[in-house]
Amino acid sequence: MPRRKRDVDIALISALLVTISELVSTGQTLAQTTAYTVLELPAAGQVPSRLNNVGDLVGRAAISGKGQSRATIWSHGTLQPKLLGAFPGGDYSSAFAINDAGAVAGASNTGNSIVPFIWKPTAGLQRIPLLPGDKCGQGFGINKNGHVAGYSSGPNGARAFLWVPRIGIRNLGSLPGGSYSRACAVNDSDDVAGVSASAAGDRAVVWTKTGNVRDLGTLPGDSSSEATVINNGGDVVGYSKGPGGLRAFLWTAATGMQNLGVLPGGSSSRALDINDLGYVVGSSTTSSGDHAFIWTKQAGMTDLNSAASTALSIVFIEAHAINYTGQILVMGKAAPAVNASGGTVPEHQDCAPAPPSSFLLTPAASK
Repeated sequence: MPRRKRDVDIALISALLVTISELVSTGQTLAQTTAYTVLELPAAGQVPSRLNNVGDLVGRAAISGKGQSRATIWSHGTLQPKLLGAFPGGDYSSAFAINDAGAVAGASNTGNSIVPFIWKPTAGLQRIPLLPGDKCGQGFGINKNGHVAGYSSGPNGARAFLWVPRIGIRNLGSLPGGSYSRACAVNDSDDVAGVSASAAGDRAVVWTKTGNVRDLGTLPGDSSSEATVINNGGDVVGYSKGPGGLRAFLWTAATGMQNLGVLPGGSSSRALDINDLGYVVGSSTTSSGDHAFIWTKQAGMTDLNSAASTALSIVFIEAHAINYTGQILVMGKAAPAVNASGGTVPEHQDCAPAPPSSFLLTPAASK
């Protein structure tokens, strides 16, 4: 599928970055229309999932004709895929996080298990050791220092870890009454976010650098929660689950857990990333299906579908990542065809729908 590129306007309320501290202190906000360039990324088995602050992407890409996938990096500028390889005996690898120096965390199989790795431009693919007695694991987060967070699994179940070069792997433990845990992200202060079992059910947690584990709780009426990302300010996003479904949350030390809501007509949402300015992205149900969103303190939750997706005949269904400059990695699928009366035309049952594509939304100011 050829790349498609459009300049579009999506109305957002945001603070100018150069004066954000002044605006926050005086309680003022500034209405600003953000123009995005929408770039369709190569398809055909290429699945980027994360984004760093310089615009590099990581994920996985299929090897043509072999039915295998490899961890992949798409460098900013050219966005040409570079396969990172797999461990001996393995036919699969995937990358889940990248820092601004280009170091990558992920997982690769070895023939009989899946193990975590770190990849560096100068050193290539390196295996991260597992916790004693374990045989499997994955690396989900990496910070500027190359410290990796993830989980290690074996006879004792899954256990969250933080790995630090030259020091080794540390079992982060779980909440009282819990038998398993999983780390999803780590910030530059070595605070780790993820999920832990507890006597009351699964809980979003933060493991601090000092070794403490903090239960972030749930939204009112819910029974479980999971944290997906933590930024360098210690703010955490994820989702809380209850009888009404999933609800995206933002947790801060000052305010606790906040319900970010849903898009109009929706009943469920998930927050998947937050940048260091506090902008949150994710996915919400709507009256017409799943839509990607951005949330800001000033504007609340905003649908990322507008003239951009309409012009491309695409529906943005999920926003995976947002970086400091405001670039957003989204997943989109072909918009339903519309008949003369304005109704949607159902897909032919004998035809498989086209696979989702990935798009990079870049604010005009950062081009």
